[in-house]
Amino acid sequence: MSYRNAASSLVCALLLIGGFCVAPARGDLVWDPGASTYNGKSFVKLQTGVGSTSLGLPGARNPVGSVIGVAGVQIFAFVTALPEGDQVALKQTDLSSSPLVAGTELLLYFNKEESDHISFIALIADEVGVRTVSPTRIEVRATVADPVLSESNNPDAVSATFGMVIFTTNEADSPLNFRGTVFTSDMHWLDLAPPGLDELPQTASAAEVAGFVAGLVAKGVSEEGGRARFDAYIPERLFAFARATGFDVSGDNCMGYRTYVELAGSDEGFFKLNVPADAPVADAAFDVDGDGSADPLWHYRIVNSTWSRQVLTFGRIETQGKSTAVSSDVWGQVKQSIGGRSDR
Repeated sequence: MSYRNAASSLVCALLLIGGFCVAPARGDLVWDPGASTYNGKSFVKLQTGVGSTSLGLPGARNPVGSVIGVAGVQIFAFVTALPEGDQVALKQTDLSSSPLVAGTELLLYFNKEESDHISFIALIADEVGVRTVSPTRIEVRATVADPVLSESNNPDAVSATFGMVIFTTNEADSPLNFRGTVFTSDMHWLDLAPPGLDELPQTASAAEVAGFVAGLVAKGVSEEGGRARFDAYIPERLFAFARATGFDVSGDNCMGYRTYVELAGSDEGFFKLNVPADAPVADAAFDVDGDGSADPLWHYRIVNSTWSRQVLTFGRIETQGKSTAVSSDVWGQVKQSIGGRSDR
């Protein structure tokens, strides 16, 4: 299921009955609007997993939120109207006429199954924090952002939006468990998605590439002026897991990759933002493992403005037994050999 279609399923499932919303078939996570707030004000619970800023029909002044998902992948978003067709219209994601304008502080609570582990959360936000409150409950703090020019938001017609992609796994030691990595961006959430299995070296079967990375997919930033940022808050425990499984990756030697072309430094659009630069930093905003202590994290950023669909990853990629970048040509051949996928 594409993430645009998943978002479409969300709003298509919000059937109006007597002015109230009927909750969609839900994924692994369920939003708790009754406990959640915006700028300290409570959301209105319409039904289990469905809420809005006030009682009544969805509209430009009353966005409605819920979770939709299948097979461990969920979208949470606020939308302002039922779709006119089978897709979410960009204007339905614009929150600028609602109480959820850019800069609004969100405190969101979600319930989950104890067996579901948060692999990663990717969201459009300026400020972010994620805590596991209990084995069945998580807390997300974020501020509503003004998205930059991107494939969906082109021309730039949206000045406030909020959406998240949440990936869960019931296998604690799965190579797809990014151990609660959090990605943030100022790109519209319609243009964010997890990478395919064939786009992760730790799950790829081709002999040409190996390694361990955490990443996401971004659709398109226009060459005419869209400059997007992508931040990764990677727990030290993810790198420790990678080393325990035979991949030489640490916070110090982590690299940034754009469709597996190495970004070696700030001149190439990759920034290491830890202070100090050589040690994980305990951040009180994050306790994704739920042990009651701040998670030691590594903070990285990729900034770019001249590409179309890209896989953005952080970690180490190896080829022919050496830690080095995979060239564009080699990666294109790898993708064709194991999945037939290609970037536009």
